[in-house]
Amino acid sequence: MTTLTVRENLQFSADLRLSKEVSHKERVDRVQAVINQLSLGNCADTRIGNEFIRGVSGGERKRCNIGMELIPSPGILFLDEPTTGLDASTAHSVMMLLKRLAASGSTIIFSIHQPRYSIFKLCDTIMLLGNGRTVYHGPAHEGIHFFRTIGYEIEEHDNPADFFLDVIIDGRTITQKENGAANSGKDVDLNSVALCIEEGDPVERMNRKCEELSEAFNQSEWNKRIKEELLPYSGVVETAAVVTLSDMTLQTYHSSPCTQFGVLSKRTFLNLMRNPRTGIMQWFITVIFGTITGAFYFQVKDNCQAGIQDRVGAFFFVVMNQIFANLSAIDLFILERGIFMHENISGYYRTSAYFFSKLFCDLLPYRTFPVIIYGTIVYWMMGLVPEWQPFLVFLLTIVMTAWAATFIAFAASASTKQQAMASLTVALMYVFQMVCQSSTITTCYKKTFLLHSFTLTLFCCAEFIEKVQYILCYVCYIDVGFYSGVQWSVSEPEVSLVQPDEVF
Repeated sequence: MTTLTVRENLQFSADLRLSKEVSHKERVDRVQAVINQLSLGNCADTRIGNEFIRGVSGGERKRCNIGMELIPSPGILFLDEPTTGLDASTAHSVMMLLKRLAASGSTIIFSIHQPRYSIFKLCDTIMLLGNGRTVYHGPAHEGIHFFRTIGYEIEEHDNPADFFLDVIIDGRTITQKENGAANSGKDVDLNSVALCIEEGDPVERMNRKCEELSEAFNQSEWNKRIKEELLPYSGVVETAAVVTLSDMTLQTYHSSPCTQFGVLSKRTFLNLMRNPRTGIMQWFITVIFGTITGAFYFQVKDNCQAGIQDRVGAFFFVVMNQIFANLSAIDLFILERGIFMHENISGYYRTSAYFFSKLFCDLLPYRTFPVIIYGTIVYWMMGLVPEWQPFLVFLLTIVMTAWAATFIAFAASASTKQQAMASLTVALMYVFQMVCQSSTITTCYKKTFLLHSFTLTLFCCAEFIEKVQYILCYVCYIDVGFYSGVQWSVSEPEVSLVQPDEVF
């Protein structure tokens, strides 16, 4: 999390990944030990940082990521391209750190592309892959000898890693024989070499080259040596129980769901407190819109002509404001999808704990308190019934409306990886509910009005409503107002004894 410090990120990993029997003091000591091991003491209390917050350097960020995985003291550590995005000096320092961890007894397995020689010589064992086939697997310093035995000679002062890549992708076709001829002073037909490189489909040529290299490795002494090393373990593999897909997806956690919920909620609240711009802006806009709405419908009339129309327009505007104001909930899961996927797969917490913590930390500060403030301003400025019971019903209704709209945004956020697609989906659903839903005003003998639900209102003529009323009965089940509103009955005095003041 970019708003947390290095120490807080490591402590987050310790609170979730260490056993329940480990005391709080032991967790803190473990975090400090990892900080010392990774040489992060100078930046331990510095935030990670992002595009808006100045934080640690790229190398320190990488070491912090490695430290979070070192908290439970794993015997094997898997890393995916630990030097990507780093400059040469920082990448070398990260690899020196991994070398020290390997020397202390840990097994470090990582993927890397075209490392420079100072990094390549730190590797003990390498595996070269081409189109998913094993081209070489053995000691790093013997890789050059393997390719020499199959006819490929590295040039002087060439980086072995670059040489291996050139051979695998068929970017180099000068074999040992041709290279020896060039070194002896004999003429080499470079035109024929260039023709050999260019002719044929590159993909087919690479596939053919990988098959040849893989077949050469299968018949080499290095492959035989690996099989001899694995021979003592062949009996264990044959007698091992069959692992099903359900067993592979079964995840074990070291902390209870309540602990996970508490730790995740704490991290989320820290993130909100240290990035207050969004919250302050939303609260400020809420007060501004509440004041504007109250000014437009200030002290609405109590008669059945203009009074009812003013209240219907005010309620429509209030509900629309609460619904479209919650489009920001789309960002909740999309922005942290990468962090969630990594931490969930690594066994930090359950999906349910993450969901409920985000739900709790987002609904209260962003979807409940601002709505209450907005409703309080609007209700008393509009001059509705000055009693606590109608006022609380009004607040409850608009809060439920905001929650219903928020849950739709949550569903879209969790269902897609692209923010634009999620925004478009939610906006279309809101508009569709405005146009085609159960919030209708129908006329009965041109005197009685029925306002279904307390949300999105469809103004149509009576003849059209009579034709589509059966369809609208089913459309109400996809309406936000169906799950958040109440039914209001408004009639003129000569038709019903219900007065507008008694209703609103």
